[in-house]
Amino acid sequence: MTKINTWKNWNYYKPLMALLYSSIFTITLTGILFLSNVVFPYPNIPDNLGVVSLKLQYFAEHKDEYNTIFLGPSTTYRSIVPNLFDKFMADQDWEIKSFNFGINGAIAADTDFYLRKIIALKPANLKWLFIEYNDRTFDRLENANSARSIYWHTPRQTLLNFRLILEAEQDLKYKFFAAYANFKSFFCRNFWIGRFANWWQEKVLGFNLVEFGQTEFGKKEIPDASILAQQSGYYALDWQTGGKYNKRHQYLLDNLDNYYEEVDKIKEVNTSKKDFKTYSFKVLENMCNQLKNQGIKPLLFITPILKSEASTTINLYKHGDSSTLFAFNNPETFPNLYQVNRRFDFLHLNDQGAKEFTHSLAEQFAKYLETQQDGFYGQSQKLREELF
Repeated sequence: MTKINTWKNWNYYKPLMALLYSSIFTITLTGILFLSNVVFPYPNIPDNLGVVSLKLQYFAEHKDEYNTIFLGPSTTYRSIVPNLFDKFMADQDWEIKSFNFGINGAIAADTDFYLRKIIALKPANLKWLFIEYNDRTFDRLENANSARSIYWHTPRQTLLNFRLILEAEQDLKYKFFAAYANFKSFFCRNFWIGRFANWWQEKVLGFNLVEFGQTEFGKKEIPDASILAQQSGYYALDWQTGGKYNKRHQYLLDNLDNYYEEVDKIKEVNTSKKDFKTYSFKVLENMCNQLKNQGIKPLLFITPILKSEASTTINLYKHGDSSTLFAFNNPETFPNLYQVNRRFDFLHLNDQGAKEFTHSLAEQFAKYLETQQDGFYGQSQKLREELF
């Protein structure tokens, strides 16, 4: 009987000890990784973020040359031509030097992150900052492993994005995967896994992270620093090389019926139905307040998008104090920007469309500067009345 009890106790003892040792190992490893992140934190400008690194580096070196910045997702990056914008403003006797800080795939949380980066650089002459605020909280699950996603997932931004995910008008499946991707990037960012991966690739595998961050599957996908400088941060999708870009444009041409259906739908949904202050509202409002505290004027704008992702922007304009909105998401008011020969795909303009949009935005900005009054620019009186 004693042997049987001893054997039973041993059977209980083994899994308990295994659990104890596993816990000690996990806690120790987590502590080492966390301390490694404290001792060897992410640099202010990592090498392997592709075009983000190029923009951060170039702007940090030339920050005092610019008085105007455009910040937003790819629809900003691919839609605003700073040199053309500056030329039009000069023709109207306004001295403007602008920089396109648009970032592919930027969502609300990393737009807020890069706004803080810009402010921290303390650009001496910055007067106006245009914000295209994207209501999306989740890009794609596979992007959780990307260096760009890992970089902005500080504890603050991760919590901010998690609250935005909870608030999103999406089903539970969407929220689950969005939250999973959010915390996966956070874990890599704050427990040194991302930095260790960089070290392993560079020191052990011999990768050049600067070049590696500028390529995808061995093909050049983004401009080099000289082209970026020449274009002040703008780069048209037309100029990209690679089969995936050709497929995106061809998909538009092969699905014109769907495209025109989307254009008709946006005519019905381009006003915000949110009349209350959401957390997303507070995030955007806080971004604007940060700029105001630095003596920089925040200017909200909406590009000629198809699917409305700007309800927070419109809501802030309706309820915010001293806000300015340049809205171009109405096919009836700006039919040329929704013509197929002005589009690269369903979401983005091509180079010709970007130039026309830039001209329209500059025209409205010049009107704003002439009056120096906040208001709603770029849309019809009918839509203004619908908003209120």
